[in-house]
Amino acid sequence: MPVLIIIAAGAILLSTMGGCGASQPPAPPSYAGEFAGAYDETIGPRGPAAAGFSDAELVQLLLPDDIPPIYAPRFVPAADADLPHDELVIGLSINGDARAYPTGILFTRELVNDVVGGVPVLVSWCPRCYAALVHERRVEGTTAVFGNQGALYKGAMTWFDHATGSIWSQPLGMALTGPEAGATLALVPSQLTTWSKWAEAHPETTALVVSEPYPAFRGNRPGSNHVVGVVVGDSAVAWPYESVIAGEVAGVVGETPVALWRDAATGAIRAMTTGDGGRELPTMIAYRSAWLKFYPGSIAGRDE
Repeated sequence: MPVLIIIAAGAILLSTMGGCGASQPPAPPSYAGEFAGAYDETIGPRGPAAAGFSDAELVQLLLPDDIPPIYAPRFVPAADADLPHDELVIGLSINGDARAYPTGILFTRELVNDVVGGVPVLVSWCPRCYAALVHERRVEGTTAVFGNQGALYKGAMTWFDHATGSIWSQPLGMALTGPEAGATLALVPSQLTTWSKWAEAHPETTALVVSEPYPAFRGNRPGSNHVVGVVVGDSAVAWPYESVIAGEVAGVVGETPVALWRDAATGAIRAMTTGDGGRELPTMIAYRSAWLKFYPGSIAGRDE
């Protein structure tokens, strides 16, 4: 039986998306910032579903790309970036290519399809759960382009891929429904820190810019309501944010021993495996309540 999704809010940003409607033809390969496809092809779960998916947890709030992602990002050198020193940024460095994504921009755009150091990535920021994540955009060897689904799954943002219209969960990096159901994207280590600390540690960095004005991010900083999570395979553990910034934390995720610490150079929380030569692991800073919706009972030292 098809699932009926109620659209709670649907004001289409015509000026941003060029007045796309049901008859809108596919966007050109450049994906220069316009919605690709027809709305009725991307609203609502269709086709197969991933194990454990619950359609009752999927709530469609907006039309796809009402919050317009960045499909063709532009960057400027650090010296030309007009950013407050305490602006929060997602710092990313791959193969010597360092970039900063201001959360002030991401607060209103949420998604950036980019290629960094030759690696296609999706940079995302979920304001509702405070999760700043970077995933590879490769799906079974093919580079995917992602839009904003405009729906929440377990209270967190979702995406759709332009090729199949499958719906993906940001915290899980997994396709929930559609032809790609069950497929996952590799999570890439990134750093949530201030612009001044990132630029000092990476003077060669460039910074994301947009043509429209946007406010600097002045939301709350991570604190007692946040956790730092690490996912290894099917296992996940999170630690209270304040305990991590107080000093190095050691633990085990599944069968993998890990260490978390605050990087003195960038001020960001980082994680690494221990006992195997060490490899960096992605971290997820999120509101405790948001993390527990996906990984209940996983906060170290607590019964939540």
